[in-house]
Amino acid sequence: MCASVLRTPLTDALARRFRVVLASGSPRRKELVDRLGIEYEIIPSAFAEDLDKAQFATPRDYVLENATQKARDVYQRIKGGSARPLFVIGSDTVVVDASGAILEKPASRGDAAATLKSLSGKANTVHTGVCLIVDAAAAGQPLLSQAVESTEVVFGELDDDLVDAYVATGEPMDKAGSYAYQGMACFFVKEIRGDYYNVVGFPCARFHQMLLALHQQGAI
Repeated sequence: MCASVLRTPLTDALARRFRVVLASGSPRRKELVDRLGIEYEIIPSAFAEDLDKAQFATPRDYVLENATQKARDVYQRIKGGSARPLFVIGSDTVVVDASGAILEKPASRGDAAATLKSLSGKANTVHTGVCLIVDAAAAGQPLLSQAVESTEVVFGELDDDLVDAYVATGEPMDKAGSYAYQGMACFFVKEIRGDYYNVVGFPCARFHQMLLALHQQGAI
């Protein structure tokens, strides 16, 4: 847990009333959720993430369905053995290039290099879907709270030497779009329009807005 955390009556109520579970093994999401200072478990989703992209009208729809399926997978696996009401956090991030193609994690170093070269000198958009599944007693059935945050990222021109050097670090290999702005990609990202933390992997401000909305509904 972070040395400095943001604790409010809302986050205290969340931790007091629920078994909070993050359905992700991402260290970046863990680091950001840690900042709320709540006790929670990490149970990575086993969802295969094999949805057919062609079946979705937009990348936002696609990433939200991935996030929802991740949350549902964990919720279904643990609900029978949980003594406390569940609050499951599912999230997924994709990068979309200027043509509208969805760029997820690279399959190889060659794939990462090709992706980075295709993004050189252009803007790409990072979409993060968040799905919260909440055991709300008044509802009888679990509540779903869903949102998508989008941020535009503008690359500078990348020459082959820079791309090769970046791929050689290994950093792109587990990142949507083959880059990490919070890492060494800071040397070639020219501009960001929107939520920085959304690009890191979890839209903190949007998540807090979702918590507030659930509180107003009486679910927290």
